[in-house]
Amino acid sequence: MKVLVVENFPAGPVGLFGSYLERRHAARLQVVTPETMPERPGDEDLMVVLGSPSGVYQELPWIVRQRALVRQAIEAGRPVVGICFGAQLIASAIGGTVAPLGRRFCGWIASADVVDPVWRGPWARWHGDHLTLPPNTGIDSTEVLARDQGTIQAFQYRQAVGVQFHPEADEAILTDWAHATPDQLAENNLTFEQVIADTRANVEGRAAAREALFDEMLRRCMAHTAAQPMLNIAS
Repeated sequence: MKVLVVENFPAGPVGLFGSYLERRHAARLQVVTPETMPERPGDEDLMVVLGSPSGVYQELPWIVRQRALVRQAIEAGRPVVGICFGAQLIASAIGGTVAPLGRRFCGWIASADVVDPVWRGPWARWHGDHLTLPPNTGIDSTEVLARDQGTIQAFQYRQAVGVQFHPEADEAILTDWAHATPDQLAENNLTFEQVIADTRANVEGRAAAREALFDEMLRRCMAHTAAQPMLNIAS
């Protein structure tokens, strides 16, 4: 399996999801940045778009280019996985919206409403934006897979799956984020020590649940690989 990984900032690597793809699917990962990403999809079997401290609504030039890349992949029937910013970019690419929540989440949080227990968690959450999805119109219908506290936490559109949480995040990743955002920890009544303890417990203790989640994400992506009619969405 050939996988194009769009890494949007150095502290947000593909982490545990990349390890899973290499181990379970013999994946060859091509990691690109906003500066080195291609203008259009190539021959990859899967595109993975990772998180970013930027907001999709900022409309920076690299965000506009990346949204076009994601839209082309979806139009071509390519499997796409979006994580946090990546999920928001998928939503924007298909005609949804992304906006600030007015508060920021962080820590290990379970989703209250899920279509299947595999989505519930707790999973690491580290975001301050929310997304909406376009209205369902036949072949272009979307499915919300997880929802919590007024936010869509996971969804599917055709062969694209987006998650607002971070199943890829390991202890090193979350240690970096916790060090970098002490105000966000305080906003959620968390200490650095608590986040690291929760991370160790969940990364080590929920390996089987994480594997099942990754399996389900890929199953949904790979079940919808035929090219569909082009989206009629302005750039």
